Amino acid sequence: MVRQAPPSRGMSSDGAQIARWFSALPVCTRFLIEATGVLTLVCGLRLLPGYYMALYWQPVMQQFQLWRIVTNFLVTGLSINGVIHMIMLYRHSLALEKEEYGGRTADYAWFIMFCMILMTCLSWFTATPVLSDGLLLSLATLWSLHRADQIVRFFLGIQFPARYLPYVMMAMDFLFSGGFPYAAFYGWLSAQAYYYLSVDLPSQGGLNYIPTPQLVYRVFGQVRRNDPRSPNARMASTSNPVPQRPGGGNFWGQGRRLG
Repeated sequence: MVRQAPPSRGMSSDGAQIARWFSALPVCTRFLIEATGVLTLVCGLRLLPGYYMALYWQPVMQQFQLWRIVTNFLVTGLSINGVIHMIMLYRHSLALEKEEYGGRTADYAWFIMFCMILMTCLSWFTATPVLSDGLLLSLATLWSLHRADQIVRFFLGIQFPARYLPYVMMAMDFLFSGGFPYAAFYGWLSAQAYYYLSVDLPSQGGLNYIPTPQLVYRVFGQVRRNDPRSPNARMASTSNPVPQRPGGGNFWGQGRRLG
């Protein structure tokens, strides 16, 4: 009697491992990766025109297509540049949420929301329809501000201190697009404003002028800290909050705008 071979569990085992890895990601990072991946696939496969994800103010104001205010941050190109964009989004968001914002999901979510709000306001003046590069730059800028002296590797093995990473990324965006990288610039500016108002000023004895709203704490089931300057003052209280990793990190560039 011939015995049947046992069913292969390789694929199901791999799928389970991927599912466990994804479910173990911090909340905000998981949302950013999942939403960006899904919307990029939907638009890249032309299941839905990318036009409906972009931020155009006429349909927002006249037809109340309010989702555009959010979705334009969460779509990139279905290409090698889009893959690089996703990798960098994952790396920077994961590092921030696990290290600087460890156990403070509400504060990290507020940082993202603050940058999105400011970038949305700035985009009004230049009619910038897709701000996903700006979101990436805001994460990379805050990441670099907390690791200013860490050495990172970029294209062709070029190494430099992390403080220069946002400027290198904006320069690459300019070279690839041939125009001023408004979205990336708005992301850099938003993160700089957030860092100054919530970290620099509190560390010098000033107030935190953009504290995390109580509503955001409630959404994530967390409570506001007693010191109104705290959620981020702790991050600025040490001169080197995050130890450098041997050999630094690898960065290959950023995603291109949709279109």
